[in-house]
Amino acid sequence: MEHSLINDFYFKLKATNDKDDKFTEYLFAHVSDNFCKATNISPLLILGKKISEIVKSDENLLGLNEYYFNLIPKTRSKYTLFIKELKRLYLINIYAYTKDEEEFLIIFYSDITDIRKKLHYRNIKLNERDKSIYYIKNRTMHYYKDNLTNLYNKSFFENELIRLDTKRQLPISIIMGDINGLKLFNDAFGHSMGDKVLKKAAEIMISSFRQEDIISRVGGDEFVVLLPKTTQETAMSIIDRIKNDCEKNQLGIIKINISFGAATKESENENLNDILKKAEERMYFKKLRESKAAKRYIIDSLRSKLEKITFETKAHYERLKQLCLTVADELGLTDNEKEELLLLCEFHDIGKIGISENILQKEEGLNPEEWDNIKRHSEIGYYIAKEFREASPIDELILTHHERWDGKGYPGLLKDKEIPVVARVFAIADAYEAMVNGRPYRKRMTSKEALNEIREKSGTQFDPYLAQMFVEIMDRQK
Repeated sequence: MEHSLINDFYFKLKATNDKDDKFTEYLFAHVSDNFCKATNISPLLILGKKISEIVKSDENLLGLNEYYFNLIPKTRSKYTLFIKELKRLYLINIYAYTKDEEEFLIIFYSDITDIRKKLHYRNIKLNERDKSIYYIKNRTMHYYKDNLTNLYNKSFFENELIRLDTKRQLPISIIMGDINGLKLFNDAFGHSMGDKVLKKAAEIMISSFRQEDIISRVGGDEFVVLLPKTTQETAMSIIDRIKNDCEKNQLGIIKINISFGAATKESENENLNDILKKAEERMYFKKLRESKAAKRYIIDSLRSKLEKITFETKAHYERLKQLCLTVADELGLTDNEKEELLLLCEFHDIGKIGISENILQKEEGLNPEEWDNIKRHSEIGYYIAKEFREASPIDELILTHHERWDGKGYPGLLKDKEIPVVARVFAIADAYEAMVNGRPYRKRMTSKEALNEIREKSGTQFDPYLAQMFVEIMDRQK
């Protein structure tokens, strides 16, 4: 049975000091969003008031009397309390923390009524401490876990960062990790593949840490691990182990690559939040160095996969380059435009990696739905190129390399001279190359037949001036 959170709530109290800067008591600074719904008490009755104003001898509001009359600042405590007005049994967790030199107290009310009933129904006899542990584990499973990876979430990590910041846990190490190229996987294969990458990364990390270590997913592709009683040297050896495991445990053609940074708190005087920030900074520094190589590996893997399932072979690229450079020289294109043409020859169809292999290799004609899928490859390629520095200069050319002179191409954004000249030259060379070498759904043509096709499509599919120039060049070469 999944634990319901509707009856859980918490207070945040701020410490107040006297004129000599000595602690006096706490005032209510914040209540959780569901406080009123869970207790039927208006937040206005307590917010901004001191705890002494709330506590009355004849009214024990939410069990605050017991806490107030035994008040010891900066202490953590845990106990169970039955609140008769609510007819609910609560586990009370109290802990203190300091932020910007101000002291705060959190009192968390966790409803364990149903769990206790469940234990009673099963005739399980536990002492109060065991019940608390049983509840906390149950609650963690449903409330403090990331739904995708089953790691702890950011909220739990932040609570543990406070709870474990004690002298007896020193040295405390923090490891920050960020998956390289996750957006590339999402763009190339869809978010379902990105989710698989995240799950695989989580599995690898879980196998590398102790049970008591706090492994959390704190962002889309970011992880953080809190390691009590762990030296910097040990933390670095763990990172090496994870990286080796990533090398050995690929996800199909995808190799998980994570950049890590680590930092360690070794004395009480150090601020654990500063240690967290230091680990994050080191991780980003590593990412600057490692991300480019990781993305290069991903792109090479994608292109290798494409060669196996399509006609996007090295020989195809080389033939395209020769055709494009011949036209570029005749046309007098600049060196920069020639470089763009060469890049476009290599990366124009990289987006096909996101299209079903069955569609790419289909021998009969494509139905409308399959054709719509094929058309997506220029857009997928555009997003992949934006994430890869080497191809990013031609991201818009990849997007527009299937536009037509008459505006009936795809994605249908441009027509005639709105289409960059590099894309117009490439479109003719690519069409000719495809016709003379054939495709699963179309027999190969002779050079003469292909040139006749280009003449016929001049002014509709192709730039008429460039089409005529291309035909003349090819005739001369023959």
